[in-house]
Amino acid sequence: MSSVTTSHPAHHPLSSEWVLSRLSSRLQGSFRECALTVAFSGGVDSTVLLHLLTRLRDQGFVSDVRAVHVHHGLSEFADHWAQHCRSICDQWDVPLIVAKVALKKEGNGLEQAARDARYQVFVDVLPAGGCLLQGHHRDDQAETILLRLFRGTGMDGIQGIPECRALGEGTLFRPLLNVPRAAFDAYVAVNELKHIEDDSNTDEQFSRNFLRQRLIPMVEERWPGASGRLVEFAGEVGQLNERLLLDTKFQLEKCLGYRPEWLLEKRPLIRLDSLRQLEGYSQRLVVREWLKMQGCQPPSRDALEQIFREVIDARIDAEPRIKISDDFVLSRYQEMLVVMDENTKLLPFAPMLWDWQKDAVLNLGDRSLFCYKASAGSGKAIYLPQKPLLLKRRCHIPSDAKFAISGRKGRKTLKKWLQEYKVAPWLREYFPFIFDGDQMVAAPGLWVCEGYLSASDDGFSCRWQTYV
Repeated sequence: MSSVTTSHPAHHPLSSEWVLSRLSSRLQGSFRECALTVAFSGGVDSTVLLHLLTRLRDQGFVSDVRAVHVHHGLSEFADHWAQHCRSICDQWDVPLIVAKVALKKEGNGLEQAARDARYQVFVDVLPAGGCLLQGHHRDDQAETILLRLFRGTGMDGIQGIPECRALGEGTLFRPLLNVPRAAFDAYVAVNELKHIEDDSNTDEQFSRNFLRQRLIPMVEERWPGASGRLVEFAGEVGQLNERLLLDTKFQLEKCLGYRPEWLLEKRPLIRLDSLRQLEGYSQRLVVREWLKMQGCQPPSRDALEQIFREVIDARIDAEPRIKISDDFVLSRYQEMLVVMDENTKLLPFAPMLWDWQKDAVLNLGDRSLFCYKASAGSGKAIYLPQKPLLLKRRCHIPSDAKFAISGRKGRKTLKKWLQEYKVAPWLREYFPFIFDGDQMVAAPGLWVCEGYLSASDDGFSCRWQTYV
């Protein structure tokens, strides 16, 4: 049975000169003096890349070559691999960092946990303006494209692994991404390079290994060169997607809304009335791009359809809320889509005295209560009695208690006022209300109660917001 890794290695001139041309075309001369850090696992791919770069260094084309090895601790051979990398780097006179990581084995699985930990190390060790180099090749690209297709990717996912992107304060570059694996094997043989073999690479419980060991060889046996053609197709899709992305960003901009008066600060929301004016496919592209913009992983096709079915198209009187990842929840409120970070911690405090004159900033979890002199003519300055005041949450206030708000008619329950001011339901139970004995003084950032509106320039402003 023939394999994708045996396809015409001689047809690709894998050499230090070729790598130099890739660095020159992508990094435009900046690579000559910047720190080039190789992600060095000790396997074939990263060994070839590091060897090529040391040749460029010895020829005077680059000045600073380093390496980083991530010790995941998952294999019984992990210590041996780290020692192998130290030995190679000592031999080639390359400074090496070995970083041990502890994996969080929940959520998206062990593979994703290892990847997340690995990339965090890369961000941490990469100096400002530096470049991290990885040894991915064309066969890796084909595997990635197939994995994403099988999992239900969108147009952006079909592009596969990006050749170059920002990483921390530097750049991530994969100069060998268009090189077939067979060229790596040939290079290792010609240069007699030592490398390790990860014992997990044959474990087919990992989806990528199943593709590599079983599916792709079968496809290549039937249609030789299929992996290379798949990568070429993905490149063409990528060019089309760049044009589509420009249109999507333009449409997204018209759908964005901001509701700081809802205590959501500058968080971008999607106005559903504007979204529904687009045709169905464009709606989905806009939602995907909006989620990416807020740091969420782009959802699969099935997950995106769930978002539309259970949130966007839910009945009008519903307030749907679904978890879209370990870190984020998507909700619809007042015909707006909102993404919330599940890691945000709000403090469910008991009634407490607040000495606002002494502690102008009171930490209440990931939001704090701020008190400062109101600017002249602000119109909503608060008169704060010169003594410690009481802070309460909604659960501490009788449900039938009514309050009068300066500038508004009538006395209403707290529930009615919160609805009228459109305070998001997920914030209501944590909101700190300021009391003077049994009298409400203010709801920070929302209203001032009757009798506590400052009639002079000596008033104060209070805000409950994330720390800035």
